Amino acid sequence: MASRRWFIVIVGFSAILHAVAIYRTLVPAQDGLKFLRVARDFQSKPWGDVIRGSDQHPLYPALIAAVEPPLSVVLGSGPETWRIAAQGVSALASLILLFPLYSLARSLFDERIGLIAVLIYVLLPIPAEVGRDTLGNALGLCCMTLSLWLGARAIREAAWLPALGSGLVGGVGFLARPEVILAPAAIGLAWAIHAARGRSIRSLITTPALPALGVGALVCVGSYALVKGEVSEKLALRHGASIGSQKIMHRTTPQLLPEGLDGAKLDFSPKEESDRSTMRGPVKTLVWIGRQWWDELCWGFAVMAIWGLTRQRFILSLFKDRDERDSGTVERLVIGVFVAVYLAVLVRHGTALGYLSSRHLLPLVVVSVVWAAAGTFVCLHRLGGKLSIRPGTKRLALITASTFVVGAMVVYQLRTSHQSRWGHWAAGRWLAENAQAGQEVLDTRGWARFVSDNAGGYDYWHVRQALSDQRLSYVVVGHDELEVESPRSRTLGALLAFAATPIQDFPVRIGGRNVGARIYRFQQPVSWEGFSP
Repeated sequence: MASRRWFIVIVGFSAILHAVAIYRTLVPAQDGLKFLRVARDFQSKPWGDVIRGSDQHPLYPALIAAVEPPLSVVLGSGPETWRIAAQGVSALASLILLFPLYSLARSLFDERIGLIAVLIYVLLPIPAEVGRDTLGNALGLCCMTLSLWLGARAIREAAWLPALGSGLVGGVGFLARPEVILAPAAIGLAWAIHAARGRSIRSLITTPALPALGVGALVCVGSYALVKGEVSEKLALRHGASIGSQKIMHRTTPQLLPEGLDGAKLDFSPKEESDRSTMRGPVKTLVWIGRQWWDELCWGFAVMAIWGLTRQRFILSLFKDRDERDSGTVERLVIGVFVAVYLAVLVRHGTALGYLSSRHLLPLVVVSVVWAAAGTFVCLHRLGGKLSIRPGTKRLALITASTFVVGAMVVYQLRTSHQSRWGHWAAGRWLAENAQAGQEVLDTRGWARFVSDNAGGYDYWHVRQALSDQRLSYVVVGHDELEVESPRSRTLGALLAFAATPIQDFPVRIGGRNVGARIYRFQQPVSWEGFSP
């Protein structure tokens, strides 16, 4: 009972951290603007058309669309309500994730290590930030962890009901993030290995549990494919499975530039090219994965995870009252197979595309915190045994050290982050007060247009349409976009110098650089003749 009370305390503590961080957030993640746009479409268009017309998996924006109406009754309608709805869905998924994470750690070791694992995950900065951002990763991680826990239970009990639940949860998670489908796939492979070890292949063939696992996953994936017309547009899945590129869609109306611009050598890349070095080959990809995993576990917990894995047998020997039949063997097999399968897909993806995101490593971080907790536990256990001081003093020292670590990580989590977004937020507020109806906005980052609630404007993916629109009146651009030396920057600067006038500046100085935003008044020229980038 004591462990349950502490677990509830940690979940409540995590909820408070999420609430404070959401309150301090100015604008959504830039990638999250896509989800918010799709969520708005779910409220105004047929859902089938929305799914077919979007390159995002639909579960996360659909949940945002469902949460926003009741939230708007309390907060009123507007962009802030949409942002809070999106972050609220992510935060709730992050809180639900703690339950299967605790259950997995308890099955692998015991309740104490389960509590430490949950606390470590709550304190890690990157999982916490992604866990309350306007992205579908938190929802996908929640479904992945729950699917792994249910799958391990299904193998241990040879029961079809948890197997069906594992497949369904994995399939539902696929509707949020495509890589979640690897969880039920890994469970099926782990089941086959478990049966081979026990020389019970016949039982594997005759059990209804394994088909239930597959049916549960395929129901969701197949239903999505029927509506969408394909399994996934996400490159991580298509390249990882060697599906190949999708059929090229030819537009019925070409994206023409105004006369005078069509012949110029212009660079309308939606984003500035990243300085990230391209991954070439599986070895470099694995090295990058290892470094990123190390960083996301804040170095110290990465060391503890390695130590917990190497001292696993000794740690298990400390729990003398542990039931021999509940040794966590199945859970270790399921997690081990999942890590191997997921790593193989990551390496395939990174090698094929030359790029991986830090968010791709989060599933590995989730399962790693269990062994980080075990390593932390055994270190504290051995340290306590070597200190010849009274038990009360030991307890006080442990509480003091834990409070210091928790406090430091909470302060780091809630630090003022993404300061560069303030300029775009201020630009959006200015547009909301000054832009008239019918005046369209071209926003290179998208934040100002979101804050101003200008749903009919343009992002830089549609710059050609924007330049052809006679109603285009304002352009919002980041200072850093104009100062960098690149073909895109030169094109953007030349366009603004030719047809726009700066009217409002929102500087933000970070490290001696201006990363704020600037608003230009755009005057559509009669002719672009004579323009030269």
